[in-house]
Amino acid sequence: MSLFNDLDARTSATVKAVFAEPALLRPRVSTQYAERSADPDRPEATTYGIFSAGPAQEDLRGQARGGQMSGMTKLSTVAAEFWIAKPQIDQLPWLPITGDAVVLMARSGQPIYAISRVAPSDLGDLTLIIVQEDETL
Repeated sequence: MSLFNDLDARTSATVKAVFAEPALLRPRVSTQYAERSADPDRPEATTYGIFSAGPAQEDLRGQARGGQMSGMTKLSTVAAEFWIAKPQIDQLPWLPITGDAVVLMARSGQPIYAISRVAPSDLGDLTLIIVQEDETL
């Protein structure tokens, strides 16, 4: 193991000890025009990661004609992510994919988030871009 990898492993362990929370990864099968259902080929898995949510802003541009722009609208949103370090990724029986669910088990009401994008890094960790699901489902 290189010095950098050793330092990264120690830093990840410290960050996990302070900020990480347990999450249940619930695999699902997604097909077009159908509600997501449980994936029978992948068991549920428990892991630890760091949840973060913060304000974001999206720009919706108006219709452009030539050099003129008819307007732009700004939307205030919340961007939510769940980061999983490489040591936790290595312990998973499968890698999360778009459409799977993340259940934040230690939070009140155990909110459920759907994975809208998986962003791996060259260090082997994953950032899951997540969207909170409707509580009435």
